[in-house]
Amino acid sequence: MKRELGVAAIAMMAVLARGDVAIAAGATALALPSDVAKQGVTIYTAARYGTVEEAKAAALAGCRKSATSETLRALCKIVATFSNQCVAEALDPKDGTPGFGWAMARNSAEARRQAIANCRDTAGPDRQDACEVNSEALWCDGSAK
Repeated sequence: MKRELGVAAIAMMAVLARGDVAIAAGATALALPSDVAKQGVTIYTAARYGTVEEAKAAALAGCRKSATSETLRALCKIVATFSNQCVAEALDPKDGTPGFGWAMARNSAEARRQAIANCRDTAGPDRQDACEVNSEALWCDGSAK
């Protein structure tokens, strides 16, 4: 089963276009079943929103929309809110593998490092080196870079 990583790019562009909004709120929603290799995983991060409540609503809606099954849609829940931080998502890109991790940190380099470490923890010994963070799976909010 293909694993989906939610991308908040369109929603982020809409918020960025609003010059009157202080943009320093984000949220991450996650649908993490017991068997990622068989059921997949869905994660959606909404960053650069005016309020935490707006970010949470966008993240939850994005998770549910991105989910590839009813099971994943039902599992979507907010797992983090943040301001002035970065969130990274890492996974083993091969379908049918369990490698997945995410992390939140003060900067993109640390978020990326932690996400890959978390992915390696679930990937199994033969797939640890496959974990990666692609450019569409890293978001920073507020002053974080």
